[in-house]
Amino acid sequence: MLSDVIDSGVANFEAVERTFAQMVQDRAEVEPEEVAFCQWDGTHAIPTTWAQYASAVREVALGLVALGVGRGDRVAIMAPGRGEWVITALGILSAGAIPVGVYPTSAAAEVRQLVGHSEAVAMVVGDDADVAKVAAVAPELPALRAVISFDSTPSGLPETVVSKTWADLREAGRALDDTNPALFNFLLDGGSIDQTAALFYTSGSTGAPKGVIHTHRTLQYSILGSAVLNPELTRTRRDSVSFLGLSHVSPALSGVFAPIMTRAVVTFCRLDQSSEALRGVRPTGIVWPPRLHEKLLSGALAAIKESPASFQKSYEDAMEVAREVAAARRRGDTVSAELQAQYDQALEQVFLPLRAKLGMDRVNVAWTASGAMTPEVHALWQMWGLDLRELYGTTETCGWVLAQWDRSFPPPGTVGKAMPHPRFAIKTNSKGELLVKGPLLFRGYWNNPEATAEVMDGEWYRTGDLVEIDASGEVKLIGRAKDIIVTSGGKTISPQPIEVRLKASPLIEEAMVVGDGRKYLTVLVWPTEKGGRLDRHALQEGLRAWIEDLNTGLARPLQLKDFRIAPRALAASELTSKGTIRRAAVLTSFSALVDEMYSAAEHNEFAGQARLRG
Repeated sequence: MLSDVIDSGVANFEAVERTFAQMVQDRAEVEPEEVAFCQWDGTHAIPTTWAQYASAVREVALGLVALGVGRGDRVAIMAPGRGEWVITALGILSAGAIPVGVYPTSAAAEVRQLVGHSEAVAMVVGDDADVAKVAAVAPELPALRAVISFDSTPSGLPETVVSKTWADLREAGRALDDTNPALFNFLLDGGSIDQTAALFYTSGSTGAPKGVIHTHRTLQYSILGSAVLNPELTRTRRDSVSFLGLSHVSPALSGVFAPIMTRAVVTFCRLDQSSEALRGVRPTGIVWPPRLHEKLLSGALAAIKESPASFQKSYEDAMEVAREVAAARRRGDTVSAELQAQYDQALEQVFLPLRAKLGMDRVNVAWTASGAMTPEVHALWQMWGLDLRELYGTTETCGWVLAQWDRSFPPPGTVGKAMPHPRFAIKTNSKGELLVKGPLLFRGYWNNPEATAEVMDGEWYRTGDLVEIDASGEVKLIGRAKDIIVTSGGKTISPQPIEVRLKASPLIEEAMVVGDGRKYLTVLVWPTEKGGRLDRHALQEGLRAWIEDLNTGLARPLQLKDFRIAPRALAASELTSKGTIRRAAVLTSFSALVDEMYSAAEHNEFAGQARLRG
């Protein structure tokens, strides 16, 4: 789909006048027996061909029409990522309706919020637990007329809501196709690339989630950008593994939409199958949030400690070489032929076998986005020969608008540069907030023109992120404009860089810096599993030592004066659907603990000042 566009050069790329629904049928005609996607069954990746994909999409689309779903109607999907999710999304689009992703771990109240706000007329869910959530709030969703379950017949719903299995839906579609064989093509022909192709809801970290409108055109431009980063996408098969929910824009883009226009082949699996699926598929492409890179690396380091002494010695020797190479790269020096030969040997004998045990040996370039990457994690993957690079984008930008696209093994610390195309541009306003423009920008928030106006400055989208842009165009994230802490002394501080450094500790899973309206900064800490196994005193001392060491590298107003270990894990209501902290909710939940830090720390300061000398 993209070969002619990319071959003509970055400066000339343009969206094609085909909807994604139309393109699925195009692929089925041109290469019916090629693999469209796979599903991990516990031991193997089971393929679905383009012909099978297109046929199933046709059945789902007509099944929805038989239920009364019409053009422009919203249909919600709430289930983990799987092949049926992808087929359903394209079936919805083929019927002229709009898919709405609902994160599978959403609580019933969040389901009510998203399904109610989008006024979805039908909902497709994964299992009985999902059905129960919908049933609990269905009486409060007057627009909802049907619930379809992938796995079983839905129950417990109001009489006004039709219940079907996904198999029933497809059977109804086949029956309608038999009686009206021209209907499906009629529906496809009515599509336009400027129609809404998806509603992606924001995580709600700064208020109620907002429905972000993307069209077939904006989604296409994001995929075009991906092809700029990975030109091989247009020519050779690129395997990836997907175990994240498809409700958010990044996994949906890479798992649902991009494969339709490229040679990407995704294998879907459950989260608890991810390790075995990675080893079985051995992907060639990765786009993950930082935490997944961290967890995989943590597991590998633990395995090294359990390995034979001979391998541990080989690993240490290889790391000595890798550190020299990494240092040369950071300085911008050319790696000597002798050092390169030593590194190549270390890569072949140590790092690639180590990565092979993780299923990561075929990945040459990997990408990370959706959060700040700990510099140590970034650097270590690169030492192991994985060219890990950062991306930057938001739900509203429909994918990346910044990336480390112009050099291999970039040093940690930035999220790259803008796309090399005149229609894409970035700048900052007087507050240092990043503004972007380009043809992939969203078309507004669903039924919320006020919120749309708030984030748009003419054709520029205000990201809400504070950045620094150097002379070469490299962008460094400083923090979120709405996450800024203003101390009682008037000092303006972004907590995120401090939190990233805190979470580099093997003892800290999550951290939230506190200090808005206070005299100084403190921090709430949630320990890792390793930290939780320590006795209370050992954990306290380990955390204290880490924070004291961190403070030595911080300016005085940024230093943390005290900390507290949270007495419980974060609740679902205290996290966004992306797993990020809702700061206001956490401050409310742990207000007594926060107040204790300030009164205790202030008392200690007074005591220190009053202590007699000599």
